[in-house]
Amino acid sequence: MRKNLVIFFIIFLSTYLNSQTADKVLQSAIGKFYNFNFSKASAELDLFSRKHPNDHRGFYYKSVMNLWFFLGTLDNSYRDSFEVYSNKAASILEKIDDEKEPERVKKLFWLGMIDYNNSVISARSNDFASALVSTTSMKKRLGEVVKLNPDFYDAYLGLGLSNFAFAEVPAALKWAANLVGFDSDKEVGLSYIQLAAEKGNILKTDAQFYLSQIYSRTIIDYSEAEKILSRLVKSYPKNLLFNYSFAWIKYELNDLNAAEKLLRNIVSSNDSLFPFIISNSHLLLGNLFFTKELYDSALVHYNLFRDKRVNNDYLGFANLRTGICLELIGNRKQALKFYEKSDEGSKDIDEDIYAEKIGKIFLQKPISEEFKTIQQIRNFIKLKNYKEAEEILNQIISRKEPSTNLKANAYLLLSELNLIKKKYEDAYEYALLAQQNIDEKENSLAANSYYLAAEALFNLKRNSEAINYLNKLENIDEFDFQTVLKNKAYTLLRKINRQTD
Repeated sequence: MRKNLVIFFIIFLSTYLNSQTADKVLQSAIGKFYNFNFSKASAELDLFSRKHPNDHRGFYYKSVMNLWFFLGTLDNSYRDSFEVYSNKAASILEKIDDEKEPERVKKLFWLGMIDYNNSVISARSNDFASALVSTTSMKKRLGEVVKLNPDFYDAYLGLGLSNFAFAEVPAALKWAANLVGFDSDKEVGLSYIQLAAEKGNILKTDAQFYLSQIYSRTIIDYSEAEKILSRLVKSYPKNLLFNYSFAWIKYELNDLNAAEKLLRNIVSSNDSLFPFIISNSHLLLGNLFFTKELYDSALVHYNLFRDKRVNNDYLGFANLRTGICLELIGNRKQALKFYEKSDEGSKDIDEDIYAEKIGKIFLQKPISEEFKTIQQIRNFIKLKNYKEAEEILNQIISRKEPSTNLKANAYLLLSELNLIKKKYEDAYEYALLAQQNIDEKENSLAANSYYLAAEALFNLKRNSEAINYLNKLENIDEFDFQTVLKNKAYTLLRKINRQTD
């Protein structure tokens, strides 16, 4: 009997140690993967799969690696490799006997994540129907996981992302989601992603990054995004995606020196697997130098963006900015060539939509003094030169001339400045003055005045009045950069509702 117990203990200990060693090797590879050391991560994952051919995780993470490569390059060869490794991982998982709950949870979770990855690659390939099928399968599997084990926090990430993403789907595509009974709730989605980011294990890093992007782009909270990305960059300093996202947030928070340092490190990496990150870093550097009115430097980076871009996203905007730079340094003839190309961007991106509109205007006549003045003031605010900005704005509004869009813009910028300085009564008054000077056809100025008034009123604890202005903004059909402004309005309404609750 004692001999049998010893043999059992040896077998148990051997199995346990092998499992611990396998997990340690896998974690080492995943760490290198997140830190963009792909060659070593790939070698370790291959070795892991050779030693543990019945463990799906080696193949799964190779599939994720190729998914990243595809998203970074749009090269279909990476999509093919993704499918090979995904299928290998899925075939191993399908063989698991899932009669017992732990095994069933494990099987459903990993198959659900494969579904999620399939949905991402289909969506990026503009195959919405396939993305919807994969997402529906993922939702079913991960939903069962959390029913069986509500504390399996990693499963909430896929459920959260699908809820959030489909809540953002354009109305023209929502019919397809409704057809298969796919309900979505942005707030539920956010709470699930937050749960995975806080308590997850396997997907904690992924959840934190996704959460940072939501705070960056949809639920506008740049400070929260900055906190998350600061931690991620510290943990994975060579991850270009984390660094670019951190630089973008620094730029939005008007910390241009920090943004420039991060971006220069990215573009000097000479990375070939993620040209999308490299090209967008050049675009952001171009914008940064444009703000500093260093137009020659801006031109260098706009040109590099064009050379390295993966698709036409932001191409129209880069062309417009190139034209403006050229005209401002005295070369309108060359600028016209780029104004003609300001319609080459995406029809779904606010910056490119704006570029097409303004490019047509600048083709017909030179940049106006009004445009130059407003741009200079915006640059001062971005550079935190608030005193200089305020001096020019006060000069504009003191002029004894009829109301103009220049005056309306000046009042809007004064409202914005006073919000920064937390002078909310003044911010509200300037927003009202802007509304009195806005031409009825100027939807963009009106929309911005309503938002600034609402934000000031919220800080003055006059929530019902703030909501009225947000409703006015919502009723405006088309205006410049409406995605960002409507997301800011949504964020402000959330804050109001949370106060009310």
